[in-house]
Amino acid sequence: MTLLQNIVSETPLAAGSALLTAIIVAYVIYQRYLHPLAKYPGPFLASITDLWQVHQFLSLQQPYNLTALHERYGPIVRYGPDKLSITHESAVPTIYQKSAKSMPKTEFYDAYGAAHPNVFGMRDEVVSLRLRSEIMQLMVLDALGEAASYVSQLFFELHQGDGRKALHYYMIDVLGELAFSRSFGVQEADDESRIPPVIEHSLLAAVTGAWPTMTMTLKRWLPYMPHAGLRRLFAGRKACADLASSSVQRRLRDLNDGGSSVGVQNRKDILTNLIKAKHPETGERLTQTDLETEAFGFMYCTPI
Repeated sequence: MTLLQNIVSETPLAAGSALLTAIIVAYVIYQRYLHPLAKYPGPFLASITDLWQVHQFLSLQQPYNLTALHERYGPIVRYGPDKLSITHESAVPTIYQKSAKSMPKTEFYDAYGAAHPNVFGMRDEVVSLRLRSEIMQLMVLDALGEAASYVSQLFFELHQGDGRKALHYYMIDVLGELAFSRSFGVQEADDESRIPPVIEHSLLAAVTGAWPTMTMTLKRWLPYMPHAGLRRLFAGRKACADLASSSVQRRLRDLNDGGSSVGVQNRKDILTNLIKAKHPETGERLTQTDLETEAFGFMYCTPI
């Protein structure tokens, strides 16, 4: 004890280093052998820190690497200190349909939601489940049938040559027709820049959401970082938000403008169904802010 006291008093830096080392070793031992998820296989670093997953997203190889991990370890893989990836089909209802209280959404979704989150980013499972049920009923469109002629027209506009590229453009424009009654014009212009920059937004959200303890801090301070790559990601997010906002405003004008043609006013799409929807108990309609945040969520469906 006297020797230890002498070390502490004479070499505080060494003592601090020893204490820090002991804490790190204890943390690693706990995460690897005592943590409730320690029994599940996965990469060593993934069990220690969320930065492993951050790196996976930044590498743009996360889906492929996770698939490889499942091929190596089986249907359950530990890919974070508190994260499991499960490929059991039978687990889908348990995790996504019956788990509002036992398996709530994590901080990961905070990275996707704004100050006014949409159904996708909302973490209040009770409210989210109710809204999800109501909105999904609106998205099972009779509009799908009514939009058939517009979708067919887009199909006939498929460009010859690069079939993969042509199909990609087609799917993007179909989404525009089904969601907003207007294609994004990617096929007609043969212009990739017309594709909503969902990749930028999704990458930004995935990276910041993969580090839950720092998600809110990163959301607050990253916009001020003078980094060209980050600026592009935030510009992509803003472009998606602006597109959603302008789409809602345009559709509201179409529906409220007596000068619009009957065909334009009567077009059915997902957004129009949301605009006309009423709360089953109060009769209230969604506000314009609600509509814009949900329209922003439609962008996640873009088949990039």
